[in-house]
Amino acid sequence: MSNDPQTETEVRAFFDEFIEAYPKDNIQRYLDLFLQNENLVMFGTGEKWLGWEDYKGAPAEDKVRHGKISLTFDWLKVNSQGPVAWIAAEIKVNIEVEGELRGIPARITGVVKKIENKWKIVQGHISVSG
Repeated sequence: MSNDPQTETEVRAFFDEFIEAYPKDNIQRYLDLFLQNENLVMFGTGEKWLGWEDYKGAPAEDKVRHGKISLTFDWLKVNSQGPVAWIAAEIKVNIEVEGELRGIPARITGVVKKIENKWKIVQGHISVSG
């Protein structure tokens, strides 16, 4: 395994973009971070999406279901090999419940791949941890 410092810097910046873009008003900004073909695999708490066509509507559905939603993170680990990196992070899913903002602890794992000089999520998993 090679943890190239340049790759780690790029993937950390990509993860920052993911956190910032998580379905807010510009859902397309968020969707642009994903591999957009049949090889995308995403898991959520009790949910599974196989391929881009299956997943592309999920962020908008989350926004409708939860209203105001954002992510923050306290810890991130990046490993890499060539144009592929994998991440693990402890996050908080911040959602509005009955007019009150609540932070729900969760975990994310994912695989990203550099395609045409841009990092894309090819596999991801988010689950509530507490």
